[in-house]
Amino acid sequence: MIIQLFQNMVINGIKFSKEAPLIHISCRSENNYHIFSVKDQCIGIESQYFEKIFQIFKRLMLRDQYEGTGTGLAICKRIMENHGGRIWVESEPGEGSVFYFSVPKSR
Repeated sequence: MIIQLFQNMVINGIKFSKEAPLIHISCRSENNYHIFSVKDQCIGIESQYFEKIFQIFKRLMLRDQYEGTGTGLAICKRIMENHGGRIWVESEPGEGSVFYFSVPKSR
């Protein structure tokens, strides 16, 4: 399931890139968690939509602008919940996004 999460993050980074995609993946340890980040140079997201993007079938863009069903990030959220972690985003319109997710070091 974690592989699917990474795939969704990278696919979104490619799909929503304004130019040639540049995606940076990193990990750090913090307390009892591994904190992963996936940073892109995409179109960015306004803060008022940070929670909405993780809801199933909630899209911010029209279907004719970008392909997709609106399920990818909702699936990522469910994967993290099932693994005892969480997922969140930091973003600014036009500046790209950083998606973070935490995975417990041990369960």
